[in-house]
Amino acid sequence: MSTYSESPDHTSMAEPRTSDRESSDRDRPDPTPTEVSVPDVPTSVLPAATTSGIWLPGARDPRRGYIATSPVREAAASGFDLLADQLPPVPLTAHQTEGRWGADAIGRAVGLLTELHVDRTSYGWRLTASAGKDERLEDSALIEAFDAIAEYGGSRPGQVQISLPGPWTLVTALSLSSGARVLGDYGARRDVVQAYAFGIAAFTDRIASLGMQPTVRLVESRLNPVLTGTWPTVSGWASLPAVSETQVWAALESTLRHLPPTVLALPDLDSLHLQGKEIPAAEAVRRTGARSVSVPLASLRPHSWEQLATLAEAGLGTWIHLPPTAGGRSDAVNHWCERIRTPWSRIGMGVSSLREFGIIAGSELPLTYPPLLEDQQGIGPEHNRGTMTIAAGLRRALEEIE
Repeated sequence: MSTYSESPDHTSMAEPRTSDRESSDRDRPDPTPTEVSVPDVPTSVLPAATTSGIWLPGARDPRRGYIATSPVREAAASGFDLLADQLPPVPLTAHQTEGRWGADAIGRAVGLLTELHVDRTSYGWRLTASAGKDERLEDSALIEAFDAIAEYGGSRPGQVQISLPGPWTLVTALSLSSGARVLGDYGARRDVVQAYAFGIAAFTDRIASLGMQPTVRLVESRLNPVLTGTWPTVSGWASLPAVSETQVWAALESTLRHLPPTVLALPDLDSLHLQGKEIPAAEAVRRTGARSVSVPLASLRPHSWEQLATLAEAGLGTWIHLPPTAGGRSDAVNHWCERIRTPWSRIGMGVSSLREFGIIAGSELPLTYPPLLEDQQGIGPEHNRGTMTIAAGLRRALEEIE
């Protein structure tokens, strides 16, 4: 079994791994995944309506049995019903503890790692030498999600999307067996990025084998602290050294290149400030090699809309992520349509170009530990179908804009 190393000398991620191939050049870009076979699919994620995939299960009726009340099957059934002509998501079941909702997106991500093993600790997920109970549970959850979309979407040839943490977000969330951060170890983070790319590719290949067209949404919410050296150590009293721009962009670009069509989800479109220079968001996105990008509507300020317009004019797919409770208003579609159309028009963009916008609804993937949803107020099982409905309704409204 090939595992990570905590030493400064490591095998190249761009070459087949062998025990005698080492390098001490720690300033070169993080090595990139080797070539993997990707099925013939569209080169971009077509504009559509989707959700983050998080499903809040309601109370089960024990008289109906597990299969009839399986949250994953219920989520898949609703997704392929309400978003049949849009972009159904691979479901991620949430859980409720002491009245608070959570969904372990990092757990789903580690379940995709190839040739690396993990377990869950009191401070999150860590790399280990062998598989344990927690890893097997995540494997089972992925299998259940796959079986659900195979059951309800196997006869549908359209696109389907799985939302996952981005590679750098995953790296920041993992620890070594010693408890130290993976982010601080060159070889460990290289191994994680490579294993993750291979795992996502393998899972999406399985989706493609069903006759569907797999797409991916990678949530990269921690690029700023990774690049600026502000991600905390385990103790929280210090920060880990910054990872060079070259390494960050190279790992992202390579990962995206070897996956099916992917949307890169960012927390905002603010500029990066690195070593005295300002990098506009549109330029940072360009360096990742992303073909599509999404951003929360709530984060967009006037200069952010201008960056989004720059990306749209450059031919990138543009996606807007609505707030979790977006479907709670009686005039929800008109309200959110105006929330998008007004600032877009204000910067001189033609409203007809909004037809190319994709819409994402629902809570964003929780990436902290414990993995609690950020906005707890006003959400519950009764909002599941409403979340899908507002996404589909708003997408249709944008398509009809003249």
